[in-house]
Amino acid sequence: MTVEEMAGVDQREVDRRVRRCRIRQCLGWAAYALVIIHLLYMIFGVFPMQAWMRAYGRGMMQISVIVVHFAVLGILALVAKTGISWIYGALQKECDPYLFETCVYHIGFMGNENLKQLNLAIAQYYQGNFQQAMDTIMHTDPGSFKRTNRLNYYMLKSSLYFRFGMGDKVRELENEFQRRISSKQDAKNMQILCAVNNLKRARANKDYESAWRFYQEWLHLSDKGGADLWTKVGRAWQQAVLEQDCGNEAAARAAFTFVEKYGNRLFFVKDAAQFLHPQETAKTEEEGEEQSGGTEA
Repeated sequence: MTVEEMAGVDQREVDRRVRRCRIRQCLGWAAYALVIIHLLYMIFGVFPMQAWMRAYGRGMMQISVIVVHFAVLGILALVAKTGISWIYGALQKECDPYLFETCVYHIGFMGNENLKQLNLAIAQYYQGNFQQAMDTIMHTDPGSFKRTNRLNYYMLKSSLYFRFGMGDKVRELENEFQRRISSKQDAKNMQILCAVNNLKRARANKDYESAWRFYQEWLHLSDKGGADLWTKVGRAWQQAVLEQDCGNEAAARAAFTFVEKYGNRLFFVKDAAQFLHPQETAKTEEEGEEQSGGTEA
């Protein structure tokens, strides 16, 4: 982010989200530790479980108590992990990559520096700062990533390669992802990655019929029911550019209108404005060039 962009972030909102994230994480993990201590005390303490359960029968009662403790542990772990939703929500629900990036700088991600770098790169990409995102992602090791984080890494890096004219290297990324598959979810995510990459290849080759087919495949594979606003805006933008490629102006306008209305500070909104308000956009760009002394060759 530039200094101007950083100044546009509401610091009070950053503090609020970071504080709520940390409170939920601390309470969740503290309660988690207490439940483990209590379970160990019952089993190995002064009054072992076998002794105080003797009056009730050791069989099902003992098993039930252990099951209840593990169920509580699972719930508390979930509470602790969902604290991070306050951070991700800045991008996924508010569509504000600048707020998201600022929040990410304040979070440790349980010591996983690579996960922090990945989220910074995602924020920079959706701001439209593609070179900065490329610099960040190139210093990120995906070895510790699983499931969604792994998919996000390879999708982001593939998108950046396509943008910088390095599409020939995307196949290497797909092969690398293939070698890391360890579950059914990974296999499905591999299909999503290939569908999105093939869509971009088809657009580059002006094979719009295939592009639409890969777009529909991407939608079919994705979780349409639980999609966040960020995801919906991204899909609408992809639909809009495909409609524009095919010369369907009315359909492109409808999709870009959705992007402009809900995209907030995502870079997609600039593309929508260029299509929906070309004269206003051109005037704004000219004024910017005058103030900066022109554009680079």
